[in-house]
Amino acid sequence: AAGEAAAGAEGGEEEEEGLVPEAVESILEQLLSGLRDSDTVVRWSSAKGIGRITNRLPLELADDVVGGAVDLLAPDEQASAWHGGCLALAELARRGLLLPARLPEVPLTRTP
Repeated sequence: AAGEAAAGAEGGEEEEEGLVPEAVESILEQLLSGLRDSDTVVRWSSAKGIGRITNRLPLELADDVVGGAVDLLAPDEQASAWHGGCLALAELARRGLLLPARLPEVPLTRTP
């Protein structure tokens, strides 16, 4: 019976492992918006926070965060958003979270 209870507890943990609390999603949204801030320290701190949180997410969700950083490199974004996106991508790459399959999506230049 104890083994069954342990097996049941493990199954519950696996189901919960894929879920991310709404608070974490909200924080990630705030950090992604912080990458557009006019203040460099805010952008840098946001990039660091994104890296730290993303490092603890499941791979599929981490890839969504990478996509959010890549989206900041759109031609219609301000230079501060590009800088924030580059900071975030550098932090994610440093932590091994920017997978090679994503690299073709990263624009190499900003065209007005």
